[in-house]
Amino acid sequence: MPFPPIRPGRRRRPARRSIRAGSIRALPPGQRAVVHLRDVQGLDAAEVCAILGLEPGNQRVLLHRGRARIRQALEDYIHEEPA
Repeated sequence: MPFPPIRPGRRRRPARRSIRAGSIRALPPGQRAVVHLRDVQGLDAAEVCAILGLEPGNQRVLLHRGRARIRQALEDYIHEEPA
């Protein structure tokens, strides 16, 4: 699932954006490339496979693992946040 777009006039917490960006940078290179192309650049699976020379199944695995790491980083941040 790609990151939802930010609607005009709506602000996100800068810390969460920073956590998300930092977690993308911390991904292994293959996962980072796939997540960036799919979720940040908005390319479809076929385009990502062509650019990176990946098989569709490998692209799906890298995307799933990358998103899971980012999700975990955000969940860890949310649970640490003071109420």
